[in-house]
Amino acid sequence: MVKYKIYVLKRMNMPFTIVFVRDNFDETLIEALNQIVNEIDKYLKNVEEKFSPFLPESLVSRHTDLGGILQEDFFDLEYQEVYGRSLIAKKETQGLFDPFFDGKYNPTGIVKGWAIENAFMKYIKPLIDNNIIEAGAINGAGDMQVATRLESNFSWEIGIENPEDKEKIIAKYSIKNGAVATSGLSKRGRHIKSDNIINHVQVTVVGTYLSEVDVLATAGVVSNENIWSEVVKNKQLTGILLTKEGIKRVFEEGKITDVERT
Repeated sequence: MVKYKIYVLKRMNMPFTIVFVRDNFDETLIEALNQIVNEIDKYLKNVEEKFSPFLPESLVSRHTDLGGILQEDFFDLEYQEVYGRSLIAKKETQGLFDPFFDGKYNPTGIVKGWAIENAFMKYIKPLIDNNIIEAGAINGAGDMQVATRLESNFSWEIGIENPEDKEKIIAKYSIKNGAVATSGLSKRGRHIKSDNIINHVQVTVVGTYLSEVDVLATAGVVSNENIWSEVVKNKQLTGILLTKEGIKRVFEEGKITDVERT
């Protein structure tokens, strides 16, 4: 019978839940996991200090204060990576995901997923690959990267909440390895803005990497039905969306397979 070791960190004004799965945890292992969680906390703190638009000394805030002019500090490798990914995401989503949505650079919509994925691959995945734990996950306010040891039968059972009724689950996914991201008007919507009429209340995308599905889920919220159908088909997406009319659309590997009212 598997056991869970769970830690909760508070960074970027949201909870980050770290879960380790294994049949038993001895004191030596727990001490090692404590150290790993501390390293993850330091990493997330560093990300927040670089990318938060709400901290006046962050690189993002200083970049904005200088009118977008790049100085030597902005050539930090992580800053450049996120900046480049933001521009690529805007292009690949035909502008649906826009890091300049409020007239100045704001990578909020990509940083969380990117940071969780990086932390997971650096600190959690090696524990699984080296058979130290059976499975592991990092969940940031509902967006998560998970993995399970190849020979294990353990799966992550992930429920997607109804934004209108948190007691109800509108979909369940059972995955061993991958990522799940949900974006919507009822969540942290500061990075969601569009000239289009927004009809999608919530979009969930299931995939391999959180940095990718997080962007797509955000794009899905601000997309109209026709454009989103094209994105789903072209990128072979799996997930679910809810409309303001209470219609639930399920898509799997690029094909919309179900339409019903919640």
